[in-house]
Amino acid sequence: MTLSELMKALSNAPEDARIGMDIGSRSVKAAVNYYDRTDLCIADTTEFLMHLGEMDVGPGATVISTGYGRKLVKADRSVPEVRAHSMGASRVLGMDTFTILDIGGQDMKVIRMEDRVLRDFSMNDKCAAGTGRFLEKMASMLGMTVQELSSYKGGRKLLESTCSVFTETEIIDLLVKKVPREEIASGVIHSIYERVRPQLRSFPLDVLVFTGGVSLGSGLRATLEEGLGIKVMVPPDPQFTGAIGCTLFRK
Repeated sequence: MTLSELMKALSNAPEDARIGMDIGSRSVKAAVNYYDRTDLCIADTTEFLMHLGEMDVGPGATVISTGYGRKLVKADRSVPEVRAHSMGASRVLGMDTFTILDIGGQDMKVIRMEDRVLRDFSMNDKCAAGTGRFLEKMASMLGMTVQELSSYKGGRKLLESTCSVFTETEIIDLLVKKVPREEIASGVIHSIYERVRPQLRSFPLDVLVFTGGVSLGSGLRATLEEGLGIKVMVPPDPQFTGAIGCTLFRK
């Protein structure tokens, strides 16, 4: 969806609509809830912020924001990301107890919900390795789309570094050595799995729900299932759980 379509959806929101906005580092997700229906919209964050002054919300609509840029928009209420994502996943899946792994554009979160109560969480927002931005960079180096790279299942350990900058150097070296792109792509997914696994260790994995833009690719999901020996659930429209969760809060 383009920025103009997102802006139109916001301005056309009917009276009493509840608008959840998740302003992430890479994309802005909006959920417009009204008359028992929810419309989902997405746009590039940089483009959205450049035209923020043009944002107009329908009269009578309530805006609840979350995410990296939640304080940048005029909202009736702002809520923490972990609360928005946990509430959204619970609503979408109709579940009360589960662990969420959310990998977004530049951060990674693990959230524990028990009986619809947020019990614990862990967040890594200091390093971009393993996030959507990391995948974009690796895909560009391999001459692939993010979708293509994300479809590869993690194989053996091929990359030693856990830093995105040093990983670039390793990939260049592997390409010079004529290592097949497909093998390197599998190694990239495996390296993400190795970053995720330690963060999951202190959380129950009775039910693992995978959300965020990175969850749209089948490769990491399959790698998690095989490596952890569990079933991983990906909800419909997994990048919108935060925005949907926002619509559940009052002013």
